[in-house]
Amino acid sequence: MKDISLYYDDIYLVPQYSELKSRSGADTSLTFGNHKFKLPIVPSNMKAVINEEWSKWLSENEYFYVMHRFNSATVPFVRNANTENWKTISISTGVNEESLAELEILKNDGCRIDFITIDVAHGHHIKVAERIEDVKTLFPNTFIIAGNTSSPEATEELEQWGADATKCLIGTGSACSTKYQTGFHVPSFSCIQECASVAKKPIVADGGAKYYGDIAKSLVAGATMVMSGGMFAACSDSPAPEINGKKRYFGNASAVAKGKNLHVEGFDLQIEDAGISLEERLNEIHQALQSSISYAGGWDLRCFQHVKYVRLK
Repeated sequence: MKDISLYYDDIYLVPQYSELKSRSGADTSLTFGNHKFKLPIVPSNMKAVINEEWSKWLSENEYFYVMHRFNSATVPFVRNANTENWKTISISTGVNEESLAELEILKNDGCRIDFITIDVAHGHHIKVAERIEDVKTLFPNTFIIAGNTSSPEATEELEQWGADATKCLIGTGSACSTKYQTGFHVPSFSCIQECASVAKKPIVADGGAKYYGDIAKSLVAGATMVMSGGMFAACSDSPAPEINGKKRYFGNASAVAKGKNLHVEGFDLQIEDAGISLEERLNEIHQALQSSISYAGGWDLRCFQHVKYVRLK
């Protein structure tokens, strides 16, 4: 790793010459796996951020999503999505025996699953290697996202183990306390850069994107897809419960999500209700990213590969 590591707030992007006639003509779409999506942004796979209702809407409207893996939701979720023949069926799984049993049930049911995210706090782990192998055996045609990682070495190994995309960043999300609890953490922008420098497959940047401009910064660093929790939990129609006019936003490793106070690495927060719906939030992101493409001097997301940035420290 570099001696100086940078967060999104530590850099700004340098505008480029543009011939784009209108920002509304910029193309924000991408192909991820065998699917085309309207935006390179995905709500975090957290109980306070995603549920079946949102997942269905996102699938129908050609946005990427990853359903969370809590409260034994996986089997009924996939069965229902298959019955209704959703455009995209995307789930999370863990590395314990219960998670494997769920996947085996769905395999025996003959269910289609387009994306499986192996979602653990420390992805550079033998259990992740074993679970990738399990998934490839059960669902050989399914796109596997695995993580989280925070080093080039981890990214290379997960790809070697069979991951089709690597989810990077540890301890960067506002609802994550890992860097305080454990001391392990690499700042967002530099972490993505380091992981992307060796990656042969897509990088999903998970956490720390607070502003719309952070999405563009993440793409400049080398990410293909950007995951954000608080940005979506704050939506008025999000699964995050209302408390005194605010949204209750909690991390996957928080005591409230786990249901017990054991190896807690997440916060239980109250955040301001943004006063907009999921659809309105995505429309705002779309317009902001179109403007970013204009400033980058391009027509589509490929332009971010050539954007320079300035460091503030």
